[in-house]
Amino acid sequence: MLLVQLVQDLTPGLVDLGSWSEVSRVWLSHSSLDWAVLAQQFDTDVFRGTRAIIGDFIQSGKLWTLLIGIGIGYMLRALTSYG
Repeated sequence: MLLVQLVQDLTPGLVDLGSWSEVSRVWLSHSSLDWAVLAQQFDTDVFRGTRAIIGDFIQSGKLWTLLIGIGIGYMLRALTSYG
């Protein structure tokens, strides 16, 4: 009941569009947006690092180690499980 009354007391101030424009004006005047930073170009190849990591993983032989470990682990689990 207290929460309903609190919401009823707070919502009339939110309806006034003039207060929202005032809030947005104050926020925009105090925001420290650096438009030069926002306008700079950035690298759009977001998967370059992932491709490099996976390529290194395959070239170094770690993929085979992982697959052999999964195979041995599966066999050990099959040998040691009951039922």
